[in-house]
Amino acid sequence: MSSFRSIAYIVFFLFCHQLMAQTNWQNPIQKQERLGSPLVETSPFVFKEKLYLLESNQRFWDIPGAKPGDHFQEDEVRIRDLSSNEIVSVPLKNHAFGTVLTWKDRVYVFAGYYGENKPWRKITEIVVTSSADLKAWTKPETILQANPDEHFFNTAVCRGKDDFILLYETSDPQWTPFTFRYVRSTDLKNWQEIPEAIYGTDKYVGGPALYYENGWYYTLYLKSLNPGYETHITRSRDLIDWEDAPDDRPFVTFNPDHKNIPLIDPLISESNASDVELCYFQGKTIIYFTGSDQTTGGDLQRATFDGRPEELFAHFFADNLEQSTVAPAHQGDWLPVLEAADSNQEIYINPSKPFRTRPTEAQLAYQERQLGAFIHFGPATFVDSDMMSVPAAELFNPKRLDAEQWAKTAKSFGAKHIVLTAKHHNGFCLWPTETTDYSVKNASWKKGKGDIVREFVDACRKYDLEIGLYLSGGDKHFGCTSTPDPQGERKIVGDIHRYFPVFLEQLRELLTNYGAISYLWFDGAYDPFGWDVMDPKTRQPLGTAYGDAIANMVRLLQPGAIIMGGTQPDVRWSGSEQGWAEYPLENVVKPGEGLAKWVGPQNAGWIPAEANLHTRSTWFWKPDSDKTLKDVSYLKQAYLETIGRGANLLVNMTPDTSGLIPTEEVTLLDNFGKSIEKTFANPVGITSSKNHPSSEITLTFPQSQRVNLLLLEEVLSKGQHIRKYVLEAWQDGQWQPVATGETVGRKRIQYFDPIETKHLRLRLSGSGPRFELDNFAVFRTEF
Repeated sequence: MSSFRSIAYIVFFLFCHQLMAQTNWQNPIQKQERLGSPLVETSPFVFKEKLYLLESNQRFWDIPGAKPGDHFQEDEVRIRDLSSNEIVSVPLKNHAFGTVLTWKDRVYVFAGYYGENKPWRKITEIVVTSSADLKAWTKPETILQANPDEHFFNTAVCRGKDDFILLYETSDPQWTPFTFRYVRSTDLKNWQEIPEAIYGTDKYVGGPALYYENGWYYTLYLKSLNPGYETHITRSRDLIDWEDAPDDRPFVTFNPDHKNIPLIDPLISESNASDVELCYFQGKTIIYFTGSDQTTGGDLQRATFDGRPEELFAHFFADNLEQSTVAPAHQGDWLPVLEAADSNQEIYINPSKPFRTRPTEAQLAYQERQLGAFIHFGPATFVDSDMMSVPAAELFNPKRLDAEQWAKTAKSFGAKHIVLTAKHHNGFCLWPTETTDYSVKNASWKKGKGDIVREFVDACRKYDLEIGLYLSGGDKHFGCTSTPDPQGERKIVGDIHRYFPVFLEQLRELLTNYGAISYLWFDGAYDPFGWDVMDPKTRQPLGTAYGDAIANMVRLLQPGAIIMGGTQPDVRWSGSEQGWAEYPLENVVKPGEGLAKWVGPQNAGWIPAEANLHTRSTWFWKPDSDKTLKDVSYLKQAYLETIGRGANLLVNMTPDTSGLIPTEEVTLLDNFGKSIEKTFANPVGITSSKNHPSSEITLTFPQSQRVNLLLLEEVLSKGQHIRKYVLEAWQDGQWQPVATGETVGRKRIQYFDPIETKHLRLRLSGSGPRFELDNFAVFRTEF
């Protein structure tokens, strides 16, 4: 088969696979085996790279003829090593309903305490114990005490955004039995109630599990089918407002063909799939749940999902959103950049996808992060920042490289993700690829045994940073790029048909060898796969087939990732490498607007903007460039003109030839982060549309306050609807306008002349039945 026909087959296969994924929802969980055990409450977990199972064992199961509740004070919470199938530890006895959390090299076990001389399952205390070796356990401490006339049942716990969240089932008589309550803690010992954080007051729920992924709290709960029970999934960003997955998408359901269930009549069919818990281990999500019929015991079973939990959870909400039927001038001083098309060009192609007016879950998670870091690093670092030259691989030798220093520097200024130039235009690969010798395999660094991408992703995960990878389409070493002509006029350089399979394999390596990747960054400059690149002889555009195949490979191998650039972008460039975005700023690109918004004319729908910014005069480090570093005031202004207008911002960091970011740059970025934090640390007043569900929101202060800064955040999950806002202050007996603007989007930050007032009023107008703000805040601050 010719290389061109092979490419056509790949494109066709990816297209068909994507089409099927869009039209036929299927549960991706694969049931593996029944384990022949009556266990019900179990929790798989990973500790020191080994897989374990926490088990809540009821003693009567082990004694012939015993009934539920017999010998309950001998019930125990124990830990099984799943590699040897041996019980290695018993953290608690006379306890039930155990759950587990691993955090900072310790294992924490939570359970209900039966107490002394109390009836079975009239639990009024939840305790915690912990261990660093699964052998020595701390003395159990009571962390929750039931109210009068209340008992506890199951518990679940997770690490949330900034603290820990614990869920417990309550018998509180004001709600349906087993209603879920949520409490939070910063130290796993002292817990505080979260007002209104309740789920299941109006229906049967039970058997909970709790997880936090990509800004969402996910709760698994038991649904009564009458007859039968199956586990479903719901999610929330604040633990107050919950969104259930569609009813026809159970997380796990029962199989009535299952019989011969432990401890019950062998002719009884399975009618239950409950108490689901899971963890991630060696590339798979490991799932345990129980079958049986909700009487005597369970029928423990194991299932798996090929991917990470966040990918699994998002699958149950996929496509669960309703769909509705002058580019800024480049201000940078660094070339090359993608050049704008001739303003007289009239290129229009019908959009290739449904027109979305709301973000996907991955887009929303990306926009929530707002601020990211860029790392330009490679052979160009060693040759005076010439990204188009192809120096010998041996030249690359960053002897003091420390990816954790990169991660800590990014964290210092508030970045939530980092994008690393895994391969820039010269074609040098920072990982030991099998596709070319022009990589770290032939570098002097670590005698060719190193892998910078591996060190980078490990550091990101250690410091809780989402992972982004930049992969240049253009490859000077291979000899395939595009000319730097304006959009619509670019031409292929080299043999794209021979190069394309090489690029796809490089992409596959990055997407399959390093775990979950959140962000893929495809540069528009020198990209031979661009929508507009043409054959230099025939002058005919090659079209989007290559770029679409690239995007579809990302969707298949990393469904939770978003794509910057390419022919199917989730994110678009703002048009500036100086940290600037246009205003007003729309997240939705309308049909026919593509060229003006730095995407191909075939693109339309929800495509948010990102600006990038180099802190030096060049993207890569070069000698004596510390003197070109921007100052904090410049970075803050860029913050206001990007994030403050609703875009994301990517701030570059430049390791030098040692592999470390220079001290002067580290200090600059740290001071920038501190300045931003200080600016928004103490709002004079803050509220949201949740408290004021109307187009007018008022802030009232106990006494007159001086304010000069406005911050607004729209609820993007419902789309972008605000088209105008007016902030008014009550002065001299009437409302006086002090700040006006148009779009809000992810965030709007606006300074205005300082005023003193006791009352502020925000008036909103735009499209849609309701305008909803996550935040309306005002500050008194110096810029």
